[in-house]
Amino acid sequence: MLQIDYLKWQTFNIIKLNPPKPTVGKFFDVFLILLITANIVTTVQRYMMPEMYAAWEDSILILKQFSLVFFTSEYILRIWTAVYKAGYEHPIKGRINYMFSLYMVIDLLAIIPFYFYQLDSFILRMLRVFKMLKLLKVMHFLKEIVDYNLGRSKHREKYGAK
Repeated sequence: MLQIDYLKWQTFNIIKLNPPKPTVGKFFDVFLILLITANIVTTVQRYMMPEMYAAWEDSILILKQFSLVFFTSEYILRIWTAVYKAGYEHPIKGRINYMFSLYMVIDLLAIIPFYFYQLDSFILRMLRVFKMLKLLKVMHFLKEIVDYNLGRSKHREKYGAK
């Protein structure tokens, strides 16, 4: 247990936002900034220089997949080590509150498009399935309405009610 706590503490010191940081933490920050910049450049390049983007598309795809893994790991590690931040010490409530803090919401909103990019065809298929299920549900309700109205009509015919 102490080894895990030590590892968590060391991880916290590397990825925390404010100094003092160990040398590894400074390298982590520089790498993080470079990776964010590379992703911004490739996104801008896609729309501003589409022919250059097309020429580098395979390399850019590898960069985006690596970024997805890296940013997701960083997000999870920040949640894991949140108990060392002031105000987030509780193991469950502290982490949940930290997940809804401004910077973590921004990080999550930055990561989500990567998943949509990776899973867009899967998501589209799932949306189609949900639409089909919704259509079946509507058809079931329509059938119920028709059956109800037919039942009322038969009741009127049988008993002469208006």
